Amino acid sequence: MSWNKNDLISEREIQERVTDASVRFAERFGDYLALKEENADPLTTSQLRKFFGEVKRQQMTGYNETSFVMLKPKLAYAVGRAKNGKRKEAKIEDFFFVLSDAIDKVGNSQDKQKAFKNFITIFEAIVAYHKVAEKK
Repeated sequence: MSWNKNDLISEREIQERVTDASVRFAERFGDYLALKEENADPLTTSQLRKFFGEVKRQQMTGYNETSFVMLKPKLAYAVGRAKNGKRKEAKIEDFFFVLSDAIDKVGNSQDKQKAFKNFITIFEAIVAYHKVAEKK
């Protein structure tokens, strides 16, 4: 099962306000990332935590556009490491796709500070649901 590339965090949820739709998205995406499948490696806790830790560090220092957009190449590197020599899919690729799109939506926002906070809130929900699904 692969993630539907059209199922992304909505621009409104990032740029304006987090709603129940964000929570439902986070639950579906967190569950999907943790699901063990024959043809796709799940996103590991360490992969998720590494990226989440970097986002939380940025939250502590405040939004910095350069540091924030540099998360995309860090994610791309993690995808490359995960795929190194493997033929089957890795869910980190879908994680990269969804989070890169959300990072772009923060960057395109009129109020980048607010969008950054909304991004973090949604990302925290994804982490929480991933943890729950991992225990199933």
